[in-house]
Amino acid sequence: MRYRPAARRVRREVRPVLERLDGRLVLSTVVAPLPRVAPSYPTDPQFGRQWGLNNRADLDVNAPEAWRATTGSASTIVAILDSGIDLKSPEFKGRLWVNAAASKRGRPAHGWNFVANTSDVQDDYGHGTHVAGVIGAAANDGQGIVGIDRNARLMILKVLDARGGGTPEAAAAALIFAADNGARVVNASWATDVYSQALYDAVAYADAKGVVIVTAAGNEAADVDSRPVYPAAFDLPNVLVATAIDPSGNLADFASYGATTVDVAAPGVDVYSTFASRSRYATLSGTSMAAPFVTGVVSLVAGLHPDWSASRIVEHVKATARPLPGLAGITTTGGLVDAARAVGVAGSGPDGDVYEGPPASGSRRIIARGLPPARPRPRPLRAAAVAGFRSAGTRAVAC
Repeated sequence: MRYRPAARRVRREVRPVLERLDGRLVLSTVVAPLPRVAPSYPTDPQFGRQWGLNNRADLDVNAPEAWRATTGSASTIVAILDSGIDLKSPEFKGRLWVNAAASKRGRPAHGWNFVANTSDVQDDYGHGTHVAGVIGAAANDGQGIVGIDRNARLMILKVLDARGGGTPEAAAAALIFAADNGARVVNASWATDVYSQALYDAVAYADAKGVVIVTAAGNEAADVDSRPVYPAAFDLPNVLVATAIDPSGNLADFASYGATTVDVAAPGVDVYSTFASRSRYATLSGTSMAAPFVTGVVSLVAGLHPDWSASRIVEHVKATARPLPGLAGITTTGGLVDAARAVGVAGSGPDGDVYEGPPASGSRRIIARGLPPARPRPRPLRAAAVAGFRSAGTRAVAC
């Protein structure tokens, strides 16, 4: 495939629907009212800490309302391209995809390690486990938290090392693997500021296979329309780019944005989820944490509509985003991803977001602030940051 220049993506805003009424062409943005449903709250003891799923201010993704319509499908495979997963965490028991080709008797493999070229996907950094918890932690199991899609199978593809670094080649190989092995959606909570033809081709290949790529906008507090990062800036219809908001509904101070590149926002500050540590849980911040909220919503939609193309799912999720004033003009939709609207029901609003549950215990807390721009020399990754790939053919470290 010939080289494509690293140009910015074309405008990808949601367009109003053209309707024909009484012989006239009418521009309409009005949709039929969605049915109202009561929230379906899980029994997981620390659900109350997951403000991104449910909070009184309704600055959440309306997950409890979505769960009245669907809790996901076991036939949906979500590929998580990250630092691996804590294989000992009870939150993922029975939820992991099995790589039959790499499994041995009594030792199932749950993906592939593209860093070490082995079947060992144990998380040695923590980032991947946190992302996985937001997407698909078990529900109603008497412990911890709950993920947005509690039934999807999680394919673990390790592309980041113990310092949160990786290469575009490893990511490209993992994307092709995911597409060839039935993944319907990929979570890519990382970015590179260097164009990679191999990575572009892999994302395009995934599109042809019907795979949605959800990726993070970055933690540089930058306009990625003028400072592109990849895969976010690839002009491909299966790419869905997420930025982060805080609990007040404002763009997070570290979050990158882009009126023509970044699509939707999701909770990305003080996100409580699983972690590869003794405590097994941690609070992290970053657009890395926002992306899995979007991935979870995409997974729910894919489970309801297995025949939809990747581009149709992307446009549907964008069209059902809930407008927030602080996002107008800095994302293609100006909105917060909404699980309820995406699966065909209305969110309950502030009056319905009252949850009373068991008190939550303490957790490890890690906060990412705005990260400085990429430097010529490698620097350690700050916790919860988007992993940054440097350049093809060299060792990459998170920035």
